[in-house]
Amino acid sequence: MTPVFSRRFTLRSLFVAGLFPRFSATSDTSTQAVLVRKGEGERLKIGGSTFDFKLNKNQTGGKLAFAEAVISVGALGAPPHLHRTFDEICYVLEGTVQVWVEGEVVTLHLGDLHLRPKGKMHTFWNAGTIPAKCLEISMPGGHEDYLRDLSQVLAKGTRPQPEDFAALAQKHDIVYFWDKLPEIIKKYQVQL
Repeated sequence: MTPVFSRRFTLRSLFVAGLFPRFSATSDTSTQAVLVRKGEGERLKIGGSTFDFKLNKNQTGGKLAFAEAVISVGALGAPPHLHRTFDEICYVLEGTVQVWVEGEVVTLHLGDLHLRPKGKMHTFWNAGTIPAKCLEISMPGGHEDYLRDLSQVLAKGTRPQPEDFAALAQKHDIVYFWDKLPEIIKKYQVQL
């Protein structure tokens, strides 16, 4: 029988492992108490995914950004890329998420957690039969700025051009690996 871990247990484990930042009175940047109710937050639509940001870097003294993401069936969450300055965590709430890190694929199910460390090329997608819902955490925060800018590029209704992505890469901590994209789309039957 597989043990079932609660969200509280998972978050507590992240604190203990040092993967989740601690908020304390001794930190360099003070933070205020923040309440975000169900259905609140900044919603960003990016391809076949939505990101509801519940916390951003401005609310956490820069320590993290926290979003609830929904990935459509067959949708690739991002082209293969890496970040040099922050880590990302995915915690699955519903459905199935597959994560590709430098050629290795893992399948995440309800309650599974995956750390995508900085400096590692990665992407992710929903290979299941229902929309996948997960919590996405970036540490430190700031990735939400990139996602906001990307959603604005995509909202124009025209196909983004290479110079659009070059500008995003220059402004934000993202390095794209476009040469890997066709292989991933074909092999895993996903779409961007």
